[in-house]
Amino acid sequence: MKLKWFKSNVPEKDRVPFWQKVAYGLGGPVEGTAVWIPQTNVTPVFNIGLGMSPALVGLALTLWRAWDGIGNIIMGHVSDNARTRWGRRRPFIVVGAVLTGLTLPLLWWAPRGWGTWPLFAWLLGSGLVFYSCFTVWSTPYYSLQLEMTPDYDERTNITAYRAIFQAVLNLFASWIIALATLPLFSSFADKRPDLVSGMRYISIPLAVVTIVLGLLPGLFVQEPFYATDASKQPKQKLIPSLKQTITTKPFLVLLAIVLTKLLSYMLVGTLGFYVNAYYVCRGDIALAAKIEGLRGTLLVAPNLVAIPLCTWLSTRLSKISLLYTVASVGLVGYLSMYIFYTPAHPWLQVIPSLLISPLGVGLWLVAPAMQADIADYDELKTGLRREGSFAAVFSWMTKVVSTVASALGGLLLVWTGFNVTQGAKQPEHVLQNLRHLYILIPVGFLIVNVFTIRFYSLSRERMAEIRRELEARRGAV
Repeated sequence: MKLKWFKSNVPEKDRVPFWQKVAYGLGGPVEGTAVWIPQTNVTPVFNIGLGMSPALVGLALTLWRAWDGIGNIIMGHVSDNARTRWGRRRPFIVVGAVLTGLTLPLLWWAPRGWGTWPLFAWLLGSGLVFYSCFTVWSTPYYSLQLEMTPDYDERTNITAYRAIFQAVLNLFASWIIALATLPLFSSFADKRPDLVSGMRYISIPLAVVTIVLGLLPGLFVQEPFYATDASKQPKQKLIPSLKQTITTKPFLVLLAIVLTKLLSYMLVGTLGFYVNAYYVCRGDIALAAKIEGLRGTLLVAPNLVAIPLCTWLSTRLSKISLLYTVASVGLVGYLSMYIFYTPAHPWLQVIPSLLISPLGVGLWLVAPAMQADIADYDELKTGLRREGSFAAVFSWMTKVVSTVASALGGLLLVWTGFNVTQGAKQPEHVLQNLRHLYILIPVGFLIVNVFTIRFYSLSRERMAEIRRELEARRGAV
């Protein structure tokens, strides 16, 4: 069976076999089990369940992210320089999947009754061990995608498979806390919800899923560039390789495109619920929570539909055209909040999300494919294949920006003048501050995003030229 959504004009010789795309795509949910689920649920489990300060939980999460970012850089360099009979990426993916799954439950099995600092030490230490193992898997996994095909459009098609399986995982992940509070997992005689026990036992099947899905790309996906080209190239030193990566102009433009898009919604992420609860719902927290739940549920189907739609736009037009479309729809979506975020009709606030979120999927479809194009551009300039370096720096930069944005989001809330002790009786100017910042900050960054896209030079035509030059130099892959 083949997915008709992803049909394109890709030449037969450049197509990645269907089952290899499926095997690669099934690795995508590992990012959910290893990153999204822990970072979303660690705070309620350790704060509500174990009584740990949320500030210390936040510090642990920040240190995890910093450690993971450093590990990305090192692992990218290691895998770029690996020379094994199985390839540069696949052995690390196999070993990393097993280690990631085995260490995942450590996060959730902190002993009850420990004091604040022993708990913090457990959370920090287990997280550093876990993310060290995850980095062994994740950087080679993302690097592998950049070398699965030389075709401009097939690279986007591969990302679409990963996006579909990640969307399915997202649906499950949104119910994790609800599952953890089931009476089945309660350690109390009166069957009160017990987040700690729930997450302990849920972490075991999550670990099994992580190992099984994480192994698939390493076992079944081929590395065509390694077989024909990269295995013969000289090994590189870390610092010169990093310097070359961060001075590659198309890569810097791609980073600017992605980071301005990230900042457009991450900076105001903290404000979102406050605008909903205090401006639109006028302090009715229960109503605001119901609307948030409805929003999350309603977005599942549109986000899934957006994957083939964005793939079609990219292959029929170009990646650059899709980026312009995503930014333009985002601008319309955020400006429409001035209409749909109204206390008179609070449920209408779901509508802008249906505009912003689905086509926002497009960015994460083409960004990895654009990195693959940049790896070709870099090979033309340097004669080397360095997918690991590009994937590692890209991952590190996105983590730095998301960490900084999370910190600044709290400061923005303070700057609005919001005072939690006043509850629903916030002054009108505070509510207007919340509303305007929540809308205008994303609009500003998306305008910069549109301006930045015009500097990206690797069009479909340019990539065809680069491929011809590379194949004339070293043969076809």
